[in-house]
Amino acid sequence: MVEPEALGPLLRRLRLTADMTLEQLATAAGVTDRTLSDLERGASRGARASTIDAIADALGIAAAERSTLAAAARAGRKRGSAATAQALPMPAPFTDFTGRNAELTHIRIRVGSGPVDSACPIVLINGEPGIGKTSLAVQAATQLAPRFPDGQFFVDLRGLAEHPLSPEALLTQLIQAVDPATGSFPPRLADVTAAWRSVSKDKRIIIVLDNAANEAQVRAAMPAHGPALVIVTSRRLLSGLESVERVVLSPLPEQEAVALLTQITADRPAEETELRELARLCAHLPLAIRVAGNRLASRPGKTAGGLLARMSDEQHRLAVLSADESGVSAAFSLSYDQLSDDGRRLFRRLSLAYGSTCGAAIAAVVAPQSVTEAEDALDELIELGLLQEAENNRVKFHDLLRLYAELRLREDDDTHAVSAARARLRNWLLDTAIVAGRWYEPDNTAPQPELRLAVIDSPAAAKAWLTAEAENWFGALSEAAELGEHQRVVDVAESLHWFSDHWLDWGRWHEVFALSSEAASRLCDDRLQATHLGYLSWAHNFCLAEYDTATRFAERAFFFARRAGDRQQMAWARMYQAWALLAQDHHREALEPARESVEHFAAAGDRAGLPQALIGLGNVLRALSRHQEALDAIERALTLVTDPRTAPRDSIAYFTMISARAHAAHVYVHLQQWEKAVDAVTTALQPHETPIPFRHRIRLLEQRAEAYQQLGENTPARDDLETILRLQEAADDDAGAERTRTRLQHLPA
Repeated sequence: MVEPEALGPLLRRLRLTADMTLEQLATAAGVTDRTLSDLERGASRGARASTIDAIADALGIAAAERSTLAAAARAGRKRGSAATAQALPMPAPFTDFTGRNAELTHIRIRVGSGPVDSACPIVLINGEPGIGKTSLAVQAATQLAPRFPDGQFFVDLRGLAEHPLSPEALLTQLIQAVDPATGSFPPRLADVTAAWRSVSKDKRIIIVLDNAANEAQVRAAMPAHGPALVIVTSRRLLSGLESVERVVLSPLPEQEAVALLTQITADRPAEETELRELARLCAHLPLAIRVAGNRLASRPGKTAGGLLARMSDEQHRLAVLSADESGVSAAFSLSYDQLSDDGRRLFRRLSLAYGSTCGAAIAAVVAPQSVTEAEDALDELIELGLLQEAENNRVKFHDLLRLYAELRLREDDDTHAVSAARARLRNWLLDTAIVAGRWYEPDNTAPQPELRLAVIDSPAAAKAWLTAEAENWFGALSEAAELGEHQRVVDVAESLHWFSDHWLDWGRWHEVFALSSEAASRLCDDRLQATHLGYLSWAHNFCLAEYDTATRFAERAFFFARRAGDRQQMAWARMYQAWALLAQDHHREALEPARESVEHFAAAGDRAGLPQALIGLGNVLRALSRHQEALDAIERALTLVTDPRTAPRDSIAYFTMISARAHAAHVYVHLQQWEKAVDAVTTALQPHETPIPFRHRIRLLEQRAEAYQQLGENTPARDDLETILRLQEAADDDAGAERTRTRLQHLPA
C-alpha cells in the first residue's frame, strides 16, 4: 500500500503552486498563520477535517487534490495519536537554513561556559523585522537539543499582539508542557511562579520564548538555576533584562544571502550575478530573500531577470516582496503599529533625510519638535527595531524599512505637510552648511546668524558637522539645484570652498562645484562662472587627479573671467591651468600660464593671490631645472607675505609662508643645500596659534628628515620620521605609514 504524502510538504507545495504566502492562506482560510506554519513544518501532523476543508477552499484546488490533502491529514492524525505528542513543540528548523555560523557558535559557547548549578543562561536575540530571529533561535535549539534531553519547548509570547501572553498564562502553559501530571493551582502569579520553579528544577530543558513583548514575560519563565537554557527573541531591546547574552542580528553578509537564495531556488538555476543582485535588492534581509526566492521557485514561467526588473523599481519593490498585505510589509507593519503617534510620524518623515544616517537634529527638524522629544521618539524606533544605531549617536534605516517609511509617508501624511517638512529640512541643512563653511574663510569677522539645533562655535565643530552631515547637506544642495534655487546653490558652494581644502579626500567636491558652475551659468553671471569653474578645475586636479579635465575647466574659467574683465579671476584661472599642466609633467606648457597668473594678480593688486602665483611659478621653474630662478620667485613671495605693506590677511600670510618655505626647502634638497633646507623647514614649523594642515606638516617633516640624513644627523632624522609615522597612523594613512616605516628601517643607527 502506498503511504500518503506527508501533510506538511504537500500543503507547502499546494500553497506555493497557488502563489500564496502563509499569511494570505491563513487569512483566506480563517486560521492562524501559526497553525499553518506548524502544519507545514511538521510540528503539527494532522488537522481537523473542517480546517482542511477551509484550507482547500482557500487554495481553490480540484477534487483530486482535495482528497489527497484530506488523506494526508487523516494519516497525520493517526501518526500523532500513536504516541503522546509533546505540548509546546519546537518548530522544525528550516531545511535550507543558511549562515549565522558566528551567532550559533557564540550561543553554543555561552551555553557551555557556566557551571551546571549556575543561574540559567538567557540568550536574547534582537533584530529588526524579518531579520531571522525565530529561525536562528529554532536552529540553535535544534543543534543544542542533545545536551538538553528533558525536552525543548517553544512558546509564542505574541509580543506584537494587542494582548500579549501574560506571565501567568505563559507559566501555566510551560508547567503543563514540562509536567502534565501537575495538578491545578490558583492562577496567581506568585503561585504559578513557585510551581514553575519546582517543576523546572534540575530539568535539562530548552525554552524558546519567541516574540517577547516585555521583560516581565521573560523573568517569569526563568528557572531558578541551571541546567536549563532560555532563548528569547524580540524586536524590542528589552533593556531592563539583566545577565543576558545579547545576540543582535544584522542583515546577512552577501555570501550567505546569495547562498540562501541558491538553496531556495535550487530547482530554478539562475546566474550568480542575478542572485547577487536579487539579494542586494532584498537588502540581505532573510524574510525578503525567502519571499523573493519562493516567488521564483513557485512560478515556472518566471525568470530571475524578470523578477529583477520588477524589483529594480523602488516604488514597486515592496509590493513584490509583500504579496498584498503579507510578507515584508506585514512584518514591518506589526512594529509600526506598536509606535506612539509621535513615533509613527517621525518614522515616516525620517524617510525625507537625504543621507543614509542622521542625528536627533534632523529628526527634530522634520517632526517638528524639540531635540529632547526627537531623542525620545528615536529611542522608541530603535527599541522596536525600526531604526538601527550608527556611530556618533546617529541612526540609520535598513533599505527596505526606508522604502516602507516612504510608502507610509505617501499614504498617511498630508502632502502640504510633507512639502513643508522637506523645505524645512533642506533650508536648515543649507543654512547650517553656510555658517559652518564660513568658519574656514580667512579672518571672517562677519556676525554669524544664530543656528537652530546645531552648535557650531569653532572650526573643529564646523568640520565635525560638515563631515557627519555631508550626505544630507549635499542631497539638499542637489535638490535646491533641481528646484532652480541657483543663487542658493552658489552661496553654499562659495561658503564651502575654503573648507574644501581641509577635506580633500571626500570625493564629491567636483559634484558640488559642478552644481555651482551650472547655477552661475543659469544666473548669466560671467564672473560667478569664472569663479566656480575655477573651483571645479581645482577639484578635478587635487581631489581626482583628472588633469586633462582640470585644464579644460581652467580654460573655460579664463574665458568667462576675460569676458567679465576681471583680472583677479583671470589670474586664478591661469594658476589652475598651470597647476594642472604641471601635474601632467607638461612643464614648458605650464610656464606661460604661470607667468600670466603673476601678471594678472599684480595688476589686480591681489595681496593674497600674488604670493601664491609666485610660488606656483617657482614650482614650474624648479621642474624645468631653473633652480635659481625658482628660488628667486619663492623668495619674492616670502618677502611679500612678511612685509606689512604687502602682506595679505594674517591667516593667508601664515599658510602662504609655510607653503613658500616648503617649496624652498624642496629646491634646497634638490640642490643638496642641506643646511638651508633644514633652516627653511624649521622656520616654517615654528609654533603658531593656527595648526599646520596635515599634508603640509608631513611634507615639511619629510624634507627636513631627508636633509638631516644627508648631513649624517640620523638622530633628528629619526625623530622627524617617527613624528611623521605618528601623524600618519592617527590619520589612518596606511600607505603613507608603510612608506615611513620602510624609511625608518633603512635609516642607519
